Amino acid sequence: MHFSIKTALLLAASTSAFPSHHADPKAVYVLTNTEDNAVIGLPVGHDGLLKPGHVTLTGGRGGTALTAPGTPSGPDALFSQAPLYVAGEYIFAVNPGSNTVSMLKVHPHHPALLTPIGEPAAIPGEFPITVAASLKNSLVCVGTTGALAGISCGPFNEHGIGALDALRPYALNQTTPPIGPPNTVTHTFFSDDETHLLTTVKGVPMTDNIGFLSVFEVLRDDGACRPNGASASLSRHDTRSALNGTNLLFGAALIPHSSRVFVTDPSFGVAVLDLNEHSDAATLETRMPIPGQMALCWAAYSAKRNSVFTSDGARNRIVEVDADDASIVSAVDLPNDDPSGLDLIAAGDLVYLLSPGNGTTDAAVTVWDAAKEKQVQRFSLKEYGGDRNAVGIGAFQGWW
Repeated sequence: MHFSIKTALLLAASTSAFPSHHADPKAVYVLTNTEDNAVIGLPVGHDGLLKPGHVTLTGGRGGTALTAPGTPSGPDALFSQAPLYVAGEYIFAVNPGSNTVSMLKVHPHHPALLTPIGEPAAIPGEFPITVAASLKNSLVCVGTTGALAGISCGPFNEHGIGALDALRPYALNQTTPPIGPPNTVTHTFFSDDETHLLTTVKGVPMTDNIGFLSVFEVLRDDGACRPNGASASLSRHDTRSALNGTNLLFGAALIPHSSRVFVTDPSFGVAVLDLNEHSDAATLETRMPIPGQMALCWAAYSAKRNSVFTSDGARNRIVEVDADDASIVSAVDLPNDDPSGLDLIAAGDLVYLLSPGNGTTDAAVTVWDAAKEKQVQRFSLKEYGGDRNAVGIGAFQGWW
């Protein structure tokens, strides 16, 4: 049976990369993306501030993309959003240097403590940079952007991740590690009702390649016997929408109760896409240039404020836009010495922004209170092994 993407987006009960944000986070997690890759877990107090935490190895290796042949990127080591994904009590993390994905479980009483579940699962693609998991379908999907670029999925349960299936390729003609940021995969994520998987892929400026949004349907048949033990799988065929007026589709934020998706595009600012309920194709509803933006790349939705927070990879700035009309609500240069901000999450009025530093400044998470228009904390990650390669941020919101 085909479920429309519009129906998918009308449901607001999301679980992880796009959490409801009605509950306060119990812990925040950052991926070190170092040689011995690890997840930093930081407890969150009742006041929303971060506390000293713990480091858990993923069992895989981090990796760094290139900005030119032989020139490592960093900060922004992976050119992606969601290399770390929180689904219920489980955390999934990519290991770009070993072409694997790891699964960890949150401790029931100490959410900053994590336990690896099973062994890291091998991925048939190269250089994984974004991951999403569906609790409803017990399915985890990974986007790769190296010489073997595309999407691969596999089942998971309380014992770990099963075998990932064959790659659904994106013909990017890339290398491993990839050279970017243009012409790379960015962000893969499930729709709210978990019936579709969406992925943003960047184009190449000043060429005919403007990138695209990819939409795969989740196929579910509880009576089927699938080779990898999953009760659901991802279609082998996607719907791709290349949107004139965009060029570098980057991080996304779903807007509940609508068929709209906010996507950042560092070539101009923010794009609002509308997804057709019959064809799964996207159209460009709004193209909103953001004055002063240099590399607006990551996005997070706040239900309390009905807005989308975005961060700039080339300046230490948070821009908040209205979720209804994409108008600018605020643009704030943060009052610290961080050179830029990468991935971010929103919880009510609070924004948790990762800055990996630049080798001179330390990696840190800044907590910004949008209601008070005030930085309430800057938490250094240096003693936890966080450096300029750090990527991804997620939150655990507890059990209900």
